[in-house]
Amino acid sequence: MPRTPRTPRAARVTSWLAVALLGGAPVVAGGVAWAEPPSDDDVAAAHAAADAAALDVAGAQARLDAIRAGLGRAEAAVQTAAEDYAEAREAVAAAKRETAEARERADRAQQAEDGARGTLAEAYRTTARADEDGLGPFGVVTGARDVGDVVSTEAAQRAVDRKVAGALARQADVRSAARNADARWQAARDAQQEAGAAAAAAFATAERTAADLTARTAAAEDERDRLFARLADLRSTSVELERQREADRQQKAAAAREAAGRDRAEDTASSGTSDGTSDRTDRDPQAGAEPERPRSGGAGDGARADDEGAAEPDPQPTRAREPAPDPAPRPEPKPDPKPDPPPVSGVGQGTAAQGSEALAWARSKIGVAYQWGGDGNPGYDCSGLTSGAWNAAGVWITRTSRSQYLTVGKVSYDRMRPGDLIFYANDTSDPSTIRHVAIYAGGGMMVEAPRPGLTVRETPVRWDEVMPYAGRP
Repeated sequence: MPRTPRTPRAARVTSWLAVALLGGAPVVAGGVAWAEPPSDDDVAAAHAAADAAALDVAGAQARLDAIRAGLGRAEAAVQTAAEDYAEAREAVAAAKRETAEARERADRAQQAEDGARGTLAEAYRTTARADEDGLGPFGVVTGARDVGDVVSTEAAQRAVDRKVAGALARQADVRSAARNADARWQAARDAQQEAGAAAAAAFATAERTAADLTARTAAAEDERDRLFARLADLRSTSVELERQREADRQQKAAAAREAAGRDRAEDTASSGTSDGTSDRTDRDPQAGAEPERPRSGGAGDGARADDEGAAEPDPQPTRAREPAPDPAPRPEPKPDPKPDPPPVSGVGQGTAAQGSEALAWARSKIGVAYQWGGDGNPGYDCSGLTSGAWNAAGVWITRTSRSQYLTVGKVSYDRMRPGDLIFYANDTSDPSTIRHVAIYAGGGMMVEAPRPGLTVRETPVRWDEVMPYAGRP
């Protein structure tokens, strides 16, 4: 049976659009009348092709820029969702620990209550035996040989009563403690359930965001193909040549953005760091040298010192003070102030050798797949990679990028050394918007677990949207 001839998709769509617009009969294309309308996807593709064909060179390039920017925003949204999920997982882990501790406290409180109940029962049994032995109020009097017997027997009874009262008080205390411990356990269990629900919601959001990026990327490729074809038609060149031209143009634009981003980062950190860890001996030897800035004490400072030394004396002569009739006693010397508590173990204490060890560990994971909330079983997310690297070097750091930035030492970018951490945020003035972290490799390179669909890699440092400081565990 002869096959029915097929009309190209674009021709079918164009024909049907003509029918729809002109109100005519079905169009015959290639000798075949098409009775069924194209799908919504076909119509959308035709509209996109028509829009692309209507653009001039500037419009096509502007649309390509918009596509790149849109994909960049989508990728940032994926990284943000990934860190939200990592934080949610940490909240679940913390809630589980709290639930386990609360359950243990509740069990101990229940055991204490059982013990107190046994003590109380023993006290009541002692009282009952005293009554049976004639040590009750009536038996004490009738069975006494003299006043001494009455007094000693009453003292014994009071001792029994005190034991009973003490047992009652203890039983009440431990019963209250048990009820409180059980309530805390119930609250911890509820918090764990809420944390689990939040983590599930965060994971669903992350997956939807990643799926959106995948769809956007596929649509962007299709639209780019149409735009390259339009540019080739406008310039009478080939699609491949237009692809290369656009790649060069985007590369120059990216280089300009990165240079501006690095300038902003170095300008922000030029006043020094918050913890004094930016000593020049820590600088990466591969980083670009920076000229020494003049220190205080130069000619200008000396001139100011001379001016201060030549200040005019007070016109009022200094008069001798009259001695006080009763001089106050000399105050006792104050003790030396207590030293500040030592820093949290591992925070800002990593050595250059440990940084190199952390970097080597991170490099050993290059090629490993990205995994949502991954700690290496089997893959990693960005903060799972950095925390694993420094833990392997013997320095514990927190699990998420946002908490890492808050707890590590801060260094300016011109003083980074291998192993330091580079943080990225949607708003670089707000650490709560941090979405990504990478480990500096020296020579302008870094190692990162970028996002779903990609593997751990070593790549040039991106300077756009970096936090004001790098981090040193």
